[in-house]
Amino acid sequence: MKHALIVGSGIAGLSAAWWLHKRFPHVQLSILEKESRSGGLIVTEKQQGFSLNMGPKGFVLAHDGQHTLHLIQSLGLADELLYSSPEAKNRFIHYNNKTRKVSPWTIFKQNLPLSFAKDFFARPYKQDSSVEAFFKRHSSSKLRRNLLNPISIAIRAGHSHILSAQMAYPELTRREAQTGSLLRSYLKDFPKEKRTGPYLATLRSGMGMLTQALHDKLPATWYFSAPVSKIRQLANGKISLSSPQGEITGDMLIYAGSVHDLPSCLEEIPETKLIKQTTSSWDLSCVSLGWHASLPIPHGYGMLFADTPPLLGIVFNTEVFPQPERPNTIVSLLLEGRWHQEEAYAFSLAAISEYLQIYTPPQAFSLFSPREGLPQHHVGFIQSRQRLLSKLPHNIKIVGQNFAGPGLNRATASAYKAIASLLP
Repeated sequence: MKHALIVGSGIAGLSAAWWLHKRFPHVQLSILEKESRSGGLIVTEKQQGFSLNMGPKGFVLAHDGQHTLHLIQSLGLADELLYSSPEAKNRFIHYNNKTRKVSPWTIFKQNLPLSFAKDFFARPYKQDSSVEAFFKRHSSSKLRRNLLNPISIAIRAGHSHILSAQMAYPELTRREAQTGSLLRSYLKDFPKEKRTGPYLATLRSGMGMLTQALHDKLPATWYFSAPVSKIRQLANGKISLSSPQGEITGDMLIYAGSVHDLPSCLEEIPETKLIKQTTSSWDLSCVSLGWHASLPIPHGYGMLFADTPPLLGIVFNTEVFPQPERPNTIVSLLLEGRWHQEEAYAFSLAAISEYLQIYTPPQAFSLFSPREGLPQHHVGFIQSRQRLLSKLPHNIKIVGQNFAGPGLNRATASAYKAIASLLP
């Protein structure tokens, strides 16, 4: 292999290019990105001395998070890591016009005995289903409405009646397939060594530091504003890409772009249409606000909203990752839909005054709405993915959250595994 092509320069495309370079340092890299910048959903806005994470605020250290941590360490950024405070485990939820701290008592009041009974007698279920149907098999309607659905929106960025349970919660559905009852499955594994220490991490100057370091250190030829319109395998086995910059040919392709572009790009593989049919997008926006003062906000990760659309959640950024040397306050609001600056600003001020009793205008404000929204993997996506993978040439790999599942960690893990699978 002499020349590798990478389509998409979000975290998956960048980390795949990085691991490819580390493993095959003499391979030429060409990276094509349809936007005018790299980084994808990882965006850090610098304003008035603030670093505002408009996409992921950090990452979970466990499981696939080890791939993200390894990536950061390999880039020499370990000294920039900032770990979550113990208070970050606290969560708050707002429903029925009242804010409550999530606690065993809060959960118990959501018909928990009924949920235990439903779960305990649940039978093994091996097929895929919606997250909503999965929740119904194991919990009461009250628990679903007030806690599980808002939490699912927060951590999986999708509606439970749309999302595939096996894509959103692979570990839980694996346990359900084996034992039926999740409770009995976890009791069977108990006791195990309890994890100690922080469970979240970020970078001191923002998560954008990660994608910027990858961009700066990759010895690649970059093509920005270069949407790929056609992907072809030539008679000699090489891969050809067509874009506004012309035709580029390489020995292999790492595709980290949108799955909605696949049917038009890979017309010769009809299975790409199945991927598009089982994937949709959801428009979400993030608003970040910053103050050069330490304001009295709850000690915890943030607040979820079960019944107050379009407000879905508020993250207490500076409570999750405190920096004592910087007595600032940053909060981020997750809003459904796409917003104009003026409307988002006015709505955010009203929300923080009502739910956080903050009446001081912020010194920093930023709005981010991903142009293509966030991917929603429907029931049937896994089967569509398997059919597509069986038809792909061996020198085309697809990575990223559009294909591997939601979240920063799954994106970096899919990139690492794709490169590790390549033969020397």
